[in-house]
Order: sequence, then structure tokens, then C-alpha cells
Amino acid sequence: MKLSDYAKQQGVRYETAWRWFRDGKIQGRRVGAHTILIDEPTTVSAPGSKTHTVVYTRVSSAENKANLDRQAERLVVYCTARGYGQGNWLGRQ
Repeated sequence: MKLSDYAKQQGVRYETAWRWFRDGKIQGRRVGAHTILIDEPTTVSAPGSKTHTVVYTRVSSAENKANLDRQAERLVVYCTARGYGQGNWLGRQ
């Protein structure tokens, strides 16, 4: 896949993806003078494998502490809607 397409897929700017390529964080190869093709990963997660998503919230002062739970719940809903987790939230510890 072209580096520009990879950047769009990852939700980053082209310059960021180019820097990752330059620094060796992503694998790819140059084709011609102006084209970089990124090697797509060949590994696929096994069915039933679990991944974890962490939601971190904080408030700027103790007077806003009441907003903390509401803020965390909004983030859990956001992540769940985008498929990042199953919505299991453990709460404050």
C-alpha cells in the first residue's frame, strides 16, 4: 500500500508516516524516486484473542472531581462504538 494510503488508514499525517518509515518503525520499500510502498502486516490476530483498551481520565482540580466519572463513561462509550473494547469499565481505583 502507498505511504499516503497507510497514513490515512492510521489516521496520521503523511509526514508522520514518512518519519516512521525513515526511522524504521514501519517496513516498506522505495519504488522509483517518489513512491514508498508499505508492507502490510501478514500476522492476523487469532479468533478469540483478547486485546485491552485503557481509558484514562483526569481533572485539573479537586473541585472538578465530580466530572471524572461522567468523563470516563463518555470515553468508554466512544471507545466501544469504535470497536476498541467491550465496554467493561472497572471504575476508579
